[in-house]
Amino acid sequence: MKIHTTQDLNSLVQLNQLTTNNVSSKDFRLKNYSEQMLMPRVSAEKADYYSTSISFCAKGVKDSKKIIKGIKKCVGDIAKEPKPEIKRGDGIIESSPFNWILSKHRYEPVIQAGAAGIICTLLRPATIMALPSKGKSKEDNTYAASHSIASGLMGLVTAFALTMPFKKGGDYVMETIRKDFDIKVLERLYPQLKLESIWEDKAKNIRKPISDWLNKDGKKFIDNVNDIQFLPAFKQLADVSELTYSKILKLDIDWASQKGKSFNDVVLKDGSKLYDKLDMSKVGIVVEEEGFDKAQILLKDIDKEYLKKVIEDSKGSKDSNWGSLDVNSMYDKNGKVIDFRQWKDVNGKQWKLDLDQVFISSPIEEITRRPRVTGAKRYDTKSNTYKLVAYQNNGVDGGLGTAIDEKIADTALKNESQIKLLTWGPDIITRVPIAATTIALIPWTLKHVFGLEKKSKKKDQAKNNVTEKQLNNQIADNDSKAITFKGAKKDAPKKVNWFIKQFGKYYGKKIIESPTIAKLSEKLNKIPGKLTEHMMTLGSLITSSVYMNRTLNNKDLDPERKVTLAVNQCLCFLIPTAAAYTVNHLLDKKIKNFEYRVSNKIQYAQDLAKIEGKEVPKFAKNMKNVKGIRILSGIGVFTLIYRYITPVAVTPGANKFGNWLNNILAERKAKKAKEISLNSDAGKAKEVSTNIDDEKANSKQVA
Repeated sequence: MKIHTTQDLNSLVQLNQLTTNNVSSKDFRLKNYSEQMLMPRVSAEKADYYSTSISFCAKGVKDSKKIIKGIKKCVGDIAKEPKPEIKRGDGIIESSPFNWILSKHRYEPVIQAGAAGIICTLLRPATIMALPSKGKSKEDNTYAASHSIASGLMGLVTAFALTMPFKKGGDYVMETIRKDFDIKVLERLYPQLKLESIWEDKAKNIRKPISDWLNKDGKKFIDNVNDIQFLPAFKQLADVSELTYSKILKLDIDWASQKGKSFNDVVLKDGSKLYDKLDMSKVGIVVEEEGFDKAQILLKDIDKEYLKKVIEDSKGSKDSNWGSLDVNSMYDKNGKVIDFRQWKDVNGKQWKLDLDQVFISSPIEEITRRPRVTGAKRYDTKSNTYKLVAYQNNGVDGGLGTAIDEKIADTALKNESQIKLLTWGPDIITRVPIAATTIALIPWTLKHVFGLEKKSKKKDQAKNNVTEKQLNNQIADNDSKAITFKGAKKDAPKKVNWFIKQFGKYYGKKIIESPTIAKLSEKLNKIPGKLTEHMMTLGSLITSSVYMNRTLNNKDLDPERKVTLAVNQCLCFLIPTAAAYTVNHLLDKKIKNFEYRVSNKIQYAQDLAKIEGKEVPKFAKNMKNVKGIRILSGIGVFTLIYRYITPVAVTPGANKFGNWLNNILAERKAKKAKEISLNSDAGKAKEVSTNIDDEKANSKQVA
C-alpha cells in the first residue's frame, strides 16, 4: 500500500514526515549487510530487478554473461516529491522499548538466563499446575512445577550475579586490554591492520589509541567487518522526483517543457544539456549476471577487470553500445575512473553514454540501501560461493573504503566465534554446579511454594548436606549478592571494576590470545547454523544430564517418581532441541528481512539528517545494534520452546509414559519376587525331603 502526502515540496525538513519506510525488505537480499548473495540460475531477461527469492548457486560459479540493464523511457510526469512506501511495523522500529532491547543484545547469556528465569518461575509452573490431573499425576505435576521454579530462581540469580559480570569483563578485554595484545595476536585477529601504525613510541613500547590505528591500505582501522558503505537503491532518471533533481543533483529543469523527449535530449533552464551537467558521483549502472543478484555500481567505482567482461559480453548487442567502449580510456594513470563524457570508443572518438541505462542513487527517494560494490568478487569459504566484494565504511572524501577480501571475511567469522566463547564459557562451565543447586532447591520449593514436605528417614536426613536452614541462608545470600551487584551505589563500582580487571588479566586476555582457542573457534565456525544456538543447546544438554543423574540417584524421591521425572527431563531436552532448530530455520528468512529493513531505516535516517543539517534520531545512532535482531530472535525462540512450550506439552505425556514404565517395572519386580518365593519354597521342601530320607537310611543301619 502506498501513502501519498501533500506536504510542501520545497522543504527537505518536511521530508522526514513523508515516511520512514522503504520498498519491501524482501528486495534487500544481502548476507551480513555486506555481500550480494548468489541467486538461482535464471535468464537475465526474465529476472526481476528486485528479487524476492534467495538461494545458493552451484559451488565454484564465478563468472557468467553480464548484461547492463536499461529501459528506454521518455520524459513524462515527473513526481513532485519522493513517495517511499509506508508499511506496518515502522513505529515499532523507531520505538524506545524496541531499541532498548536491541541495545542489550551483546549480553547473550544474561538475556537467555533472565528470560528463562521469568518463564520458569511464573509462566511455566502456573501452566503446569493448571493442567487437569489427579492422584499421582497431580503429584508429578507439583514436582515438575517445583523443579521449574527452582530452575528459574537459579537462572535469575546467576544471570546477574555471575553472567553479567563476566560479560562486562569480556567487554573490558575487547575495549581496553585489546590495545595491548601481543603483536602476533593482533596480526591473527586483524589481517588488514597495518602493524606499524599502532605505535606512538615503539622504543618505549607505547601504543596509540585504537581509534588512531590504520589499515594496510592507509585507511582508518575498523575491526567490525559489517561496518560497510551503503548506497540508496538505484532508480532510473524517469522514476526520481523533482526534489532529487533540484536538491541532490543541483539541476534546474522545466519538466513541463521537456515532456516527450528522450532523457539524452533534455535541456536545462540555462540552455545546457542534462547529459553535460549530470553529477557523475550520483550516476551508476545496474548489471544483470546469471548466478548473482543484480549489482548496482556507481560509474566512478566500477572495477576495470569486471568492466572488461561487461564490454566483452555486450559486443554485438543491438540494445547497447557498451561493446564499442575502449576500457583503457576510462581510467587515469592512478586507476581512477575519469568523467564519463571523456570516454572513447575503440576508434578513438567520443563514446556516448545512453541515459536510458543510467540510474541515480538518491538518499531521499528510497530507504532501501545496498552495499557499495565495484563488481570485484571474492570466494566465501563459509557458504562455498562467490560473492561481490563490499567495502568498509572508512573511505575518504566519497572514495571507496577497505575491500573485504576472503581473508578478512574468514577471520572476522573466527573472531566472532572466539568472542562468543569468551562470553559463553563461564555459562557453560558453571552449568553443572548450578543444575546441582537447582535440584537441591526442589524440597525448599515444595515446602514454601506448595506447602508440601517430603518425609524421610533420619539417616537420610543426616546424609542430606543441604538443610532447610542452609537453603534459606543460601537463597538469602544469593539474593543479597544479586542486589548488591545490581543496586549498590557506593561500593558496587569498585567491586565490579576489580572483578573486571582480574577477569581481563587472568581469563579474557588469555582466551583471546590462546592459539588453541583460536583453532577451536575456526572449527566451530565451520559448523552449520549459529554458534549462539549451539551454545544454548550445549548448556541445556549439560543441565538436563545433571538433572537426570541427580533425579535417578535421589534417595528422598519415591522410585516411581524418579522414573517419571527423569523421563520428563530427558524428553524436555530431546523434543525442544529438534523443535527449536526447526522453528528458527523456518523463521530465519523473515528475521533477516526484518533486520535488513531496520538497517535500511537507520541508513535513511542518517542520510536525511545529514542533508537537512539535523541531529540523527535516537533510534538511528547505533547501527551495531541491528545484529541483535537475529541474536535475540534466536534466543527468544530457543528459550520459549526449551523452557515453556515443550515442558508444558511434554509433562502430561511424560507422566503417562512414566506411569506405564513404572507399571512394567513393578510387574517385573513382582514376578521376580514371586519366582524367588517359589524357588525358596521348593528349596525348603527339597531340604525336608532329604532330611527324611537320611533319617530312614540311618534307621536301617541301626537295625
